[in-house]
Amino acid sequence: MSPLRRRLLVYGLSLAVPGAALAWWCWPLLSRSDAPSRGDDGLWMRRHWLHGPAHAPVADLAAALRAHGVRRVYPFLGPMDPEGHPGWRDQGRIRRYDPEVAGTFLREMEAQAPEIAVLPWTGGNLDQDVHLDDEAQRRAFAGHMAALVALGAEGVHLNVEPLPPGEPGYLDLLREVKAAIGPDAILSVAAYPPTTPLHPFEEVHWTLDFTRVVCAVADELVVMAYDTGLPVGWLYEAQVAQWTRELAATLPPGDCEWSMGMPAYEDDVPWHRPDVETLAHGLAGLRAGLPDPWPAGFTGAAIYASWTLDAGEWATWDREWRGREPAGTPVPDLAGP
Repeated sequence: MSPLRRRLLVYGLSLAVPGAALAWWCWPLLSRSDAPSRGDDGLWMRRHWLHGPAHAPVADLAAALRAHGVRRVYPFLGPMDPEGHPGWRDQGRIRRYDPEVAGTFLREMEAQAPEIAVLPWTGGNLDQDVHLDDEAQRRAFAGHMAALVALGAEGVHLNVEPLPPGEPGYLDLLREVKAAIGPDAILSVAAYPPTTPLHPFEEVHWTLDFTRVVCAVADELVVMAYDTGLPVGWLYEAQVAQWTRELAATLPPGDCEWSMGMPAYEDDVPWHRPDVETLAHGLAGLRAGLPDPWPAGFTGAAIYASWTLDAGEWATWDREWRGREPAGTPVPDLAGP
């Protein structure tokens, strides 16, 4: 999380009271969707699958993902360096990924679970890693994305933070990456939720008009429906429901697929209260905001993040979102060195 985003989210807490009154009035009017997951959900994952060592057999990973209905995974590849080469940050420098290591994982996943799309997660911090006005960096990065697809990735998942709507060069980056990876590969984007009276800062929210434009360029949007800094669970549920309704009414059918990112991480920081932004509250808000039937293009939910999920949260996922008894098979991606 960037320092700018941290400051904005801290300040946003002061805006919660008037918004809370409005949400309290609207909350009883919300209906709750009982439609279960279609089994096409997503999961952000650790870097070790692509960079090594994985600490668990790929067969175990594939079986656990299948048991929980996860069909899209975003293993962390890491931010781009000044030459556009992605890798993970280590003591202030980018350690470039090894195509041989990444390719081995991608091939093993294809062999074990061909129905699961692997979309390496990359991008970086705006103006620290990602320089959108640097055409050479953008072109080189797009070339590395094409190389990942050639290694066996179904596509790539781009996350740039913070990113105001209309940031010059962002749509150019998306178009260049899409052109490089080709029409059959998936360009997935970590998208920002709409603006809100509770937190009206465009650095960490997108207008609906800009979201529609990104949807026309990308193949998939995964909306980061968390980091609100809200103080109570019902208010967070109301906010997620509002975002879901707005996106369902805004995104044109057929332009892109989209899902809602749900929080399952424990960092106790001003922009995220772990007792408020829980998986249970997030899923309740999502279900409250979803129309029935589901809107065209909506695929489901994506969890942030695999390395923080415990057995209880997986049980919540299975019961509240998938409508079934817990699978009892945690995904083998717990935090570690």
